[in-house]
Amino acid sequence: MQELYNLVEANPQYISVPDVASFLGMNTEGLRNSIENNTCPFGIMWQKSIHGNKAFKIPTAKFFFWYAKDYVEIKLKNAE
Repeated sequence: MQELYNLVEANPQYISVPDVASFLGMNTEGLRNSIENNTCPFGIMWQKSIHGNKAFKIPTAKFFFWYAKDYVEIKLKNAE
């Protein structure tokens, strides 16, 4: 979790696709494809030009809550 906190602290609004891919241990293009195909719950993609150029963004809060959800659920369950 400390690595996640460091990533969030360094990127308070948006995290770059390469940084998230590295954090998740995956290929950058694979993450972009996942965002483009709407199978990534935290990424945003839009077409920048009529030539097909695309842009990608990952809002920090959305990524943090997506990633930390299971961690928090496990902690709460263990606290019962």
